[in-house]
Amino acid sequence: MKIKILITSLLLSFFGFAYGGAGHELKPVYGGIVVEVKDVDVELVAKSDVLAIYLSDHGKPISSEGGTAKLTILNGSDKKEYELLPVGGRFELKGAFSVPKGSKAIAVIKLKSKVITARFNL
Repeated sequence: MKIKILITSLLLSFFGFAYGGAGHELKPVYGGIVVEVKDVDVELVAKSDVLAIYLSDHGKPISSEGGTAKLTILNGSDKKEYELLPVGGRFELKGAFSVPKGSKAIAVIKLKSKVITARFNL
């Protein structure tokens, strides 16, 4: 009986260590929607006057310099595509945009040799 308890407690302790190191909480910093892709936090801010994408690695900003970002917004059969430009550590495009609730967005971000594809439910 003591051996069963010992084995059970050892197995539980191993699972506890594996679970303790998993992930981190995704909180929006700029008021958008955050998803994690390939260990990169991607935050999409989609407003009627600006579309912006912020990248970070566990809270540390990732530079957008030399990168490109394409954002596709899908609402039913309506599809709109936008090229966001690198501006001061983020990708951004200003203008007048229709971003209805319930839309889906797909961002394809290229940084040097890394390609990140993020999906959002707006």
